[in-house]
Amino acid sequence: MGYIKGEPRRQKLMFPEYLDDYIKKESEVRVIDKFVSSLDMSKLGFIRSTPAKEGTPGYNPRDLLKLYIYSYFNGIRSSRKIASECYRNIEVMWLICKLTPDFRTISDFRKDNKASIKGVFKELNKRFDKLGLFRHTYYSIDGSKFKAVNAKDNNFTLAKLDDRIKRLEEDVDNYMALLDEEDAKEDNECQFSKEELQKKLDACKKRLDKYNDYRSEMEKTGQAQMSLTDKDARLMKQNEGFGVDYNVQTAVDESHLIADFQITQSPTDHGQITPVMEGLKDSFDRHGTITESIADKGYISPTDTATSLANGNIPNVIQRDNATSTTVEYEYKEHDITDAQKSSTKPEDIKACLESGVVPDCYKGRLTFDGFVEKNTYSKSADVPDSDVARMTTEERQSLAKDRKVFVRDAERNLVYCPLGEILRQKSLKNNGKIRYCNKLACKHCQNKCTASKWKEVDFDKDTLIQRSKLTPQEEKKDLPKDNHTPNGKRKAITRKYATYTLQYDMKKLDNRKCMSEHPFGTIKRSLGDYYFLLKTKVKVEAEFALFSISYNLRRALNMLSPKELMAAMA
Repeated sequence: MGYIKGEPRRQKLMFPEYLDDYIKKESEVRVIDKFVSSLDMSKLGFIRSTPAKEGTPGYNPRDLLKLYIYSYFNGIRSSRKIASECYRNIEVMWLICKLTPDFRTISDFRKDNKASIKGVFKELNKRFDKLGLFRHTYYSIDGSKFKAVNAKDNNFTLAKLDDRIKRLEEDVDNYMALLDEEDAKEDNECQFSKEELQKKLDACKKRLDKYNDYRSEMEKTGQAQMSLTDKDARLMKQNEGFGVDYNVQTAVDESHLIADFQITQSPTDHGQITPVMEGLKDSFDRHGTITESIADKGYISPTDTATSLANGNIPNVIQRDNATSTTVEYEYKEHDITDAQKSSTKPEDIKACLESGVVPDCYKGRLTFDGFVEKNTYSKSADVPDSDVARMTTEERQSLAKDRKVFVRDAERNLVYCPLGEILRQKSLKNNGKIRYCNKLACKHCQNKCTASKWKEVDFDKDTLIQRSKLTPQEEKKDLPKDNHTPNGKRKAITRKYATYTLQYDMKKLDNRKCMSEHPFGTIKRSLGDYYFLLKTKVKVEAEFALFSISYNLRRALNMLSPKELMAAMA
């Protein structure tokens, strides 16, 4: 029977007279065109939004913005691939009127207008809000790791630098010893030439100097990590292991639209509810209103919960023990609370009520006052002179730790020397204010049981500089200060009064958390393929994720309304 035959390639064809005839009346590209055409580019701060009166004419930033939104909407992010679409994609030809900018022009536009692109995302959400797509009942907060343009080998922590410096110092000593041995041998017995050994020694010294400079810079600036390619990226734990990433926090509305987002350098989600909700209120101008949020176990933080409540947000956080409530504390401060303050929704009035032991009217039914409690906190007496440890040099502290078999803390550099002279770095800050130090690399093969901790970690109070270990000789333990005491004397107790409350969670809303927060990240990473960033530094990454969010929200809105309805609203 044969096959279906196509038209001959040399056959003359009658194409439509207008380019517009190629585009469907309810195509997504018409929605993008309508939206961008309605924006005030000067107000948003786009470069060259006003054309120059002299010189060679440039591209209209409105056209380049249309091109970017359309490309990200269809999963195209590379500036070279976007440039090629201008020659072969009929929708792109229609959208930007057959313009053909080169890839450098396209790339520079994204880098030069980073703050303005995030403003476009906020403007799109305002348009959707006017359409009633945002419900503003409650928001689901979730975080996800996105790969940065930085390899793990180009990322350093202080612990990683300590380990490499230690190994390089050993290599330098070994090469120096080999050089001395070769000098004593006859020429015909030499396994390596002196030139080869000297070359290896110089290379080790060069790397050692480089790593020492990195460590000095990190200790001077207080950085916990240093990334050489993307200075703002950080080493974070993922499901498949560790990688250099950004932690993206999103606030998702009940309608599954991304209401707002934050790009963070925090490897965990602790303490992120307050900044995300404050950013959301800024975006929608909802200051002075009571909001409600839901989050998973990774957001458990008593301090963040208290701060969030004081700012007018009710945080519902899944607890590890599946509890339906949590305890919140505020240091007591005496305020003369009026009826107007009690009924107010302003953050300053809410905070004053909570500090005075008064439940604001906006939290009735969710927050219960449990009473006042008194707690003792300890601080160093003002009349006590600095300890001998505080006046020691680095070498003296390290020697003290090895000689006396104790843990010695260097508060200025924020590190601890163990009884074997190894350096322990800060791992975390506990809820009780203690600082936890560890060194997994050094302790991995160590057979000494210096501490009672299962994971070979040691906790220090902020004022404690010396602490005995399990290796400390019995005759010397009596000369050392006890735990929770400074080496230069006793500390006096300060009694503080706290107002305690019980916050009742909304369990029905918590049950909906996963279907709300996981949907946007799943669509962005799996459907659109946007699981990594192409740009470097936090500011540029924010612009790129804004394009992710714009493309996602447009897709979601087109599932809720027809293109015709959206175009009518964009006018």
